[in-house]
Amino acid sequence: MTATQTITLSAMQTKCLVALADLSLPNGEYCLSFYPIEQATEMSRTDVRRSVRALFRKGLAAFHKGLCTEDGEFAGAGYCITVAGRIRAEQTP
Repeated sequence: MTATQTITLSAMQTKCLVALADLSLPNGEYCLSFYPIEQATEMSRTDVRRSVRALFRKGLAAFHKGLCTEDGEFAGAGYCITVAGRIRAEQTP
């Protein structure tokens, strides 16, 4: 059993982890606000926020602020998958 397998996730956290793995890139290369995760998981904003922040605390998601668009415009802050998060998402049935 690997270290990422020993981290306990709720069903909502698992859904958000899979959405982050599908929609974002690690190391802040491509981050998301909560809205795309809400759309992908069909969960409420409150549940997405709570779940993604829990993933952050567990090291499976990363938070970045001061993000810019490809056009160089300020885009705010967002979350992305981490390498550990991607490994865990790939182990999810």
